[in-house]
Amino acid sequence: MDRPALRPGDHVELSCEAVECMDRTSFPAVVRVVFTDAQGRAWSLVDKAPIFGGDLDPESTLPTPAAVRCVVKEFRDMPDASSVPLVLVSTEPDGVTAEDGTAVFLVSVDLLGPAASR
Repeated sequence: MDRPALRPGDHVELSCEAVECMDRTSFPAVVRVVFTDAQGRAWSLVDKAPIFGGDLDPESTLPTPAAVRCVVKEFRDMPDASSVPLVLVSTEPDGVTAEDGTAVFLVSVDLLGPAASR
């Protein structure tokens, strides 16, 4: 997704990876997904499987690709013009936060894709 195609307020999906089924007894299942931000910090989000798209269920083979819906907040320019653009996104559409409550993340534009309806 190119930077010119994105604007603040746009809805996108942040690519992540489902790595653990936290609760197989609830319906829908509760899963943990992970991704790495632009500064190299690994983040973990936990919520019901449908929040992360795809066909995640208690029988899914993990790890598997997943995504979380986000809203573009702003762009951050890199000092090196050849670098991939960075985007500040918020996971507010589904109310998903990291375990410490963080809901705004600085990520590479390469991790973002078009938002799918769920």
